[in-house]
Amino acid sequence: MKKFTKMLTLLGIVAMIPAFAQDIEDVVVTSSILGTKSQIENPIHVIDEETLNKSGSHSIGESIDNLLGVTNTDFGSIVGQPVIRGLSGARVKVLENGLVNRDVSGIGADHPIDIDLNNIQQVEIVRGPSSLLYSNGALGGIVNVVDNTITQEDFSEQEIKLGFEHNSVSDGDVHNISFSDNIEGLNVSLAYKHQNFNNFEIPDEAVIHEEEGHEEEEKDYLENSDAKIAAYKTGVSIVEDWGYFGVSFKNIENVYGIPFHGEHEEEEEGHGEEEHEEERIESSTDSDTTNIKGAYKIASDFINQIDYFYSDTDYELVELHIGGEHSGEKTTFLNDAQELGAILDLSNDALTQKVVIRSMEEDTSILGEEAFMENVESEETSYGYYLSREFSNFDLDFGIRRDEVNRKSKVGSTAYDKDFNSTSYVLGFGFDLSSTTDLSLSFGSVERAPSSVEMFMNGEHAAVQRDERGNPNMQAEEAQNIDLGLSFDNDVIYGSINFYQNEVDNYIYRKDTGVKGTGEMKLEIANFVQKDAELDGYEIQVGTEFDFLNGNLGVTIGRDSVDGTFTDGSNIPRIVPARDIYTLSYTEDNLSVDIDLIEVNAQPDFGSDGDSFTAGFELLDLSISRSFPVEGVEDFKVVLFANNLLDEIARNHSSTVKNEVPLPGKNLGIGFRVTL
Repeated sequence: MKKFTKMLTLLGIVAMIPAFAQDIEDVVVTSSILGTKSQIENPIHVIDEETLNKSGSHSIGESIDNLLGVTNTDFGSIVGQPVIRGLSGARVKVLENGLVNRDVSGIGADHPIDIDLNNIQQVEIVRGPSSLLYSNGALGGIVNVVDNTITQEDFSEQEIKLGFEHNSVSDGDVHNISFSDNIEGLNVSLAYKHQNFNNFEIPDEAVIHEEEGHEEEEKDYLENSDAKIAAYKTGVSIVEDWGYFGVSFKNIENVYGIPFHGEHEEEEEGHGEEEHEEERIESSTDSDTTNIKGAYKIASDFINQIDYFYSDTDYELVELHIGGEHSGEKTTFLNDAQELGAILDLSNDALTQKVVIRSMEEDTSILGEEAFMENVESEETSYGYYLSREFSNFDLDFGIRRDEVNRKSKVGSTAYDKDFNSTSYVLGFGFDLSSTTDLSLSFGSVERAPSSVEMFMNGEHAAVQRDERGNPNMQAEEAQNIDLGLSFDNDVIYGSINFYQNEVDNYIYRKDTGVKGTGEMKLEIANFVQKDAELDGYEIQVGTEFDFLNGNLGVTIGRDSVDGTFTDGSNIPRIVPARDIYTLSYTEDNLSVDIDLIEVNAQPDFGSDGDSFTAGFELLDLSISRSFPVEGVEDFKVVLFANNLLDEIARNHSSTVKNEVPLPGKNLGIGFRVTL
């Protein structure tokens, strides 16, 4: 608490600066923490809202899993968490406008990432150790969702957007509306989305039943895969010569079924199997997030600008049993978090320099029937320094970060108070080999403190069918990464190739013991353990564009692959298989057509922890959009889209319920988007 009080005092001092600030020329502020694009940030994906939504509404993980090096681990269509270069969970951080999203998605594989993708500007994906520029402990990378809720530039005109979408696979609809305008010097932004999806359809015989001799009527849909979401966000900001100041509020309410919860009904001795009332497991989330962001420009030879931020999150997830023997039982997951910090721009004509200070406090609780972890209190303080300089023949980027993490909880009657102090760095070089070819090389070392789950989990977790046991004496993970990239563009053909190696000391994973626990469900005990590991991979892409008919045709071919093994030669569990990605895009005036084919290879290299072989599959998606002139309307666009046109049986190898919860079958959809 003392650290947080000091940071709050610092923020108060910063707030008084505009009284002494003088007019200076405008500074362009971007969504990234540095405000610049540099070689240290490569490789990176940036996807705008239109591209993201061309195939309909999806979870954040599913929305970006067609990008090289980025995949998805799911628990049904509503729950999707990004996987970057084979790393997932706490190793990948999801951010909103540069601030870490504070929900409980890291506690359970069946918990969603509460991010609203309505009315956004873009999604940024930074892979590899350079993600330390945004968050601590992100060995895999970060996913940053950027919107204009707190705009840093005045809105030039009023804009109203209306949207509607229908999906056949779930017989579901999405409605959204957004508004932005500058009213008497005050920038006002509002956005609302309502989504109602029923159970989604699946291909014939897509569900695999693990129990021998288990017989169940096959259905053409997945039970309890429905979801309803209501999300709104509002923000106001003022932009002046001295900088900007803004406040935003976001609320997301989400009610969804859990398609597999692994509940096994016990047999009474001498009576055999009994008939039980059908049971539904339903989760509901309610999250409130308040953000304050601003920047002050300073007429100083030392400091150019100070950006500051404060975020408060109040999150609740309730799992409720409806029907069956356990009807009425519920488990409540609570997360209360506050984060604040400041970014000092010390740049000059010779180089870019930034100093970052952040502090975070988080209180996580689980109450009720499935309270498999005691309350955990976490504190984090981070200090970072970043430098970038251009030389005649190359660019140099360097970043270093110091993180101090404290976690308090108990296992049984034993209380623990653990500190993790780590230093991470990145050194990057960019070379212009010719007018058409660039080479990048980066070295990095990133440390991650064990998560609350990995340390303090201690009980039956039905969603993953394990009696999970954490280890309070875990050591921090330490990843040493090297990344080599080559990109070229000669106006006829363009492409890129990236090779990387990531050696992770003390890699944390869950290992089955083969021993049943003594809890109510008699689940197998699985311990969180550590072992040195190595991940090697590559991403290759080549493409071209040329005139075709009355428009432009673009073709790209890409492949990504990652191998993950422990130092003893065994496989890291749930490493994503290799993929080939083909894209065909045609544009003509107000018409665009996109065809995407992803060939996912089989994954025979599986590890322990219930991992198993996953067959390969092909996903074919189609999107056609066209704008029509309508009087009084700035843009009226109709979008036709199709997902999994081949109706393939598909499952994400990284999913803990891939056999019981396959991906949705063929989906045909239509959307209308109106801008006034």
